[in-house]
Amino acid sequence: MTAVAIVLAAGSGRRFGGKKQFSILACRPVFVHSLSLFQQIPNIKEIICVVPEEDQSYAENIIAEYALTKVKNILPGGAKRQDSVAVALSGLEKEKSPDDLVLVHDGARPFLSTALVNALMQKAEKYGAAVAARPVTDSLKEVSKEGFIRRSIPRDGVWAMQTPQVFRLSLLSAAYKKGLADAMVATDDAMMVERLGHPIFCVEGLVENIKITEASDLKRAAAWIEKQSGE
Repeated sequence: MTAVAIVLAAGSGRRFGGKKQFSILACRPVFVHSLSLFQQIPNIKEIICVVPEEDQSYAENIIAEYALTKVKNILPGGAKRQDSVAVALSGLEKEKSPDDLVLVHDGARPFLSTALVNALMQKAEKYGAAVAARPVTDSLKEVSKEGFIRRSIPRDGVWAMQTPQVFRLSLLSAAYKKGLADAMVATDDAMMVERLGHPIFCVEGLVENIKITEASDLKRAAAWIEKQSGE
């Protein structure tokens, strides 16, 4: 089983108030946390890091500083998340086997575990597609633009998606080609693959596998690290 990890760190951080992927968490930039974990997993042979075009040199310096030798390409991101994934995929199709696995991970999710990544790769090897996700526990409501509840939504069988999301390269490439042809806008890679009718296995993710979106998330992440180090 051979895998390539695509780490998406090209966001502008409008809600955060800056580029969250480069913010410091526990003495390291946020995106370095997941890069470091992928660096240590034997079946991940290569990492592609997608960053804002104006930050490519800055990212190169960080990756050299932390000796992240599996990072073979630092690519400029696109306007949308899916554009950044497409940039990375275009090169992989020419270089890798169609049966290789591709992990797509948000660089703003610093709290992964080796066990979760390995479980995802094993299921993707078996089924062709596997994603980290967690069952929803909160009550769900559909709310109008004016802020009024329209209806309750049953939460049974509803899962909130996380990353990594892992796919066979041939499957993910086909999904992105169809998505591009249909001018589809997707919030994650599973949305692209769903439209091909291919089954996607859900591996239960981690409670702490949060995506840092706002400044308060970074504070929460720092508090979690502090708590773990004190136990």
